[in-house]
Amino acid sequence: MLNKRVIRLGISLVAALLITWVLVISTSEGQVTVQHAVVALQDIEANTNLTSKNLEVCNVPVTAAPEGVLTAIPNGKLAGQKIWKGEYILHPMIKDDPVTLPEPENRIFSIPISAKTVGGIQPGDRVDVFLFTADKSNLGSGESRMLLSGISIVQILNQNGKVITEKESKALGSGSVPAVAEVLVTADQANLLNAAANTGNLSVARYLPGSQPVQNISALSVAGGNVR
Repeated sequence: MLNKRVIRLGISLVAALLITWVLVISTSEGQVTVQHAVVALQDIEANTNLTSKNLEVCNVPVTAAPEGVLTAIPNGKLAGQKIWKGEYILHPMIKDDPVTLPEPENRIFSIPISAKTVGGIQPGDRVDVFLFTADKSNLGSGESRMLLSGISIVQILNQNGKVITEKESKALGSGSVPAVAEVLVTADQANLLNAAANTGNLSVARYLPGSQPVQNISALSVAGGNVR
């Protein structure tokens, strides 16, 4: 009888040790580091107030969270674009002020620029567009004039045609890297920009806060490097 009790006790001890070992292994292999991430609870239209009614904070694996994801609900901010249910909320997707929404007659026109000259410009910013036409017969001569004033930037693309990431945007202005500014214009304005792009070089100038569109800016001539 004693031997049977010893055998049972031994079997129970071995079983307990085996279960403990399995649990330890499972726990160590299942450990996942998580972080807060803000996710859309529903489809959100541009210029909608962002609150806990349309956003929630979830715990997600660090490896699954995209770079730049918000970790707290941005109360008081607006959606800078259409946001879909379940989408992670990134900093470029929120704005302090309303963005210009496209109308049926609007077009998106791409302006080749240098990332050096576009440093600081973000989607939703307003810009003026300038055209410089060089005088090929006289080196260092030409004319600069404003084509459009107060149009909105939709996106800034890198040389591969991809939307510039937050990491890339921090490097803007550090070198003459090709980029593209997509602007929101009417069909007539797109026609004007297309004609201008085939006759000279286009550039953009970002608005300061509170600035307003301007008109009737006189063209400037350059002769031999001298501005007139």
